Amino acid sequence: MEVCRMRDTPVIVFINKMDRDGKNRFDLLEEIEKELNIALHPMGWPINSGKDFKGVYNLYDKNLILFTANTKATDEDTLSFDTLDTPLLDDKIGEKDAATLREDVELVDGVHGQLNVDDYLAGKVAPVFFGSAINNFGVREMLDTFIRIAPSPRSRETSTRHLDVEEDKFSGFIFKIHANLDPKHRDRIAFLRVCSGKFERNKYFHHVRLDKDVRFSNPYTFLARDKDVIEEAFPGDVVGLFDTGNFKIGDTLTEGEDFFLREYPPFHLRYSRR
Repeated sequence: MEVCRMRDTPVIVFINKMDRDGKNRFDLLEEIEKELNIALHPMGWPINSGKDFKGVYNLYDKNLILFTANTKATDEDTLSFDTLDTPLLDDKIGEKDAATLREDVELVDGVHGQLNVDDYLAGKVAPVFFGSAINNFGVREMLDTFIRIAPSPRSRETSTRHLDVEEDKFSGFIFKIHANLDPKHRDRIAFLRVCSGKFERNKYFHHVRLDKDVRFSNPYTFLARDKDVIEEAFPGDVVGLFDTGNFKIGDTLTEGEDFFLREYPPFHLRYSRR
């Protein structure tokens, strides 16, 4: 989180395991803000927790997602409300919980209001979602919001010029190297972020630091534990490349031009020990 704050990286918070007993939701938000030194903005609000957990009210879309233990969330579990004053809310979650939800939502709206997307993109505020990931509950709402508000690929400065994200020629940089991603194989995966143009499988690209051309027969894209070979990738995409020791963090690949992307401060400034 210190690195995220230093680089103004947008952050989204997901509070998991709402179907288990835990702290009061207001106390939990206060603790997260204090411990992680970030400002939070609730995008949904839970109805109870543990065995009494009944669901989450989506503050952005104004709908209620009902929770049923040991089942996966479906569209049938979602109810839209023009106002929380509807008697249907009392029918679905009970008068006591409906009254508490109305009070909580009024308080949260009064304190936070609508999410300022520019503040999120600047790393000043973190949207918060509640759910139960093992039941796939609340995950879709978080991902849908991420699609709506996440930053789009941006232009960057290089060691020689300004690189426009709309340029046709490919460029990208290595931002992470992971060893032994597959315990059955002594592998190293270099993660490449595409900055401009199009990355293509089996096409030769220029490794600027080593001053040589390289190509990749099995570039991967990752989703959770799954990985799939891809044929092409575009700005903003992350590609996994098998690495035999040719890459270092910050290395740049291009279609022949020599430059380095100015993406990282010196290593000792980013991760110095105190």
